[in-house]
Amino acid sequence: MNKKTVKFLKVVCYVMLALIPLWLIFYGVQSYYVLTTGSGEGVINWDSPRIGVKVTFFILHRLAMLTMAGLFTAFIVNILRYLKDGTIFSRANVILLWVMVLVLPFYSFLSDNKSIACAKTDQLAVVITDNIFLYPMVALIIASLYKIAYDVAQEQKLTI
Repeated sequence: MNKKTVKFLKVVCYVMLALIPLWLIFYGVQSYYVLTTGSGEGVINWDSPRIGVKVTFFILHRLAMLTMAGLFTAFIVNILRYLKDGTIFSRANVILLWVMVLVLPFYSFLSDNKSIACAKTDQLAVVITDNIFLYPMVALIIASLYKIAYDVAQEQKLTI
């Protein structure tokens, strides 16, 4: 494998590992604001008769986001770990990608509807956009290609 390619891949991985905590910090600050700042715009109305639904959507979104962040972090860490052995495509990452394909529709749906938690009215409108279909389809294609690349790499190891 080309040294430049390995170096570039490592740089991209380390940049992504630096951005994931920023993503989590952003959502942590946003969560604090949404949960504690009273009755202003963009915060949870604790007096709402539908507070259970609102808080449930909020918590489910945060859990889905943490799940995706964890899966993505594990994926990147695996790349860096296996790269030391000269391996780019690993079975562990194939599995992580398939799990991401399964989690992504829920995360997309909850992200599209996270405004339910802060809705001013008690009339809650669920939004269904193309994100719950498009993102998982793209992830499915990437997971399939990664699986094929893993299989080819394994086959190549056997022929050497």
